[in-house]
Amino acid sequence: MKEDKFEKHLEDLDVPQINDIRHQQILKFTLLNSRKSSQIGLAFIVIPCLFLFMQFIKEWSGLDFHFFSAIEAFMSHLDKIPVLKWIFPIVLMGLPIVTIIINSLSIVHFHWDKISKELLISLKFKLFNIILILISIIIVLVFLFYLVHENIYEQILRSLD
Repeated sequence: MKEDKFEKHLEDLDVPQINDIRHQQILKFTLLNSRKSSQIGLAFIVIPCLFLFMQFIKEWSGLDFHFFSAIEAFMSHLDKIPVLKWIFPIVLMGLPIVTIIINSLSIVHFHWDKISKELLISLKFKLFNIILILISIIIVLVFLFYLVHENIYEQILRSLD
């Protein structure tokens, strides 16, 4: 008898109606297409990756191909011209930074909810874009560590003189 009464009580309960279906009505737009941004990002990190690979082969393995030396001589020659002095740093550091930005914008979705005044950020899992972001971060960090190391090394040499 008590079970019937309990079931009747459960059936008579008022169930709240959820009319807030805003999350289904939100159309998420990415700022950039993930496929195009990954292709652009790949093109942007090819040159810095080749440069780092070339330096790795030359410095750590001891192999010196004349092609690598010719590229270094060309870069040092351009470094003496004030206008062209910034080309290689922009290419080697700037392109990976642009790759980080465009690939991040392609996998991140933003939505501002005016009613609750919330910014909703969601990430779309695109493996190739995430790999490009990580490779670009590594490239930027390698060049930053190189710059810091070179400046510290030069200051130590100046202090010893």
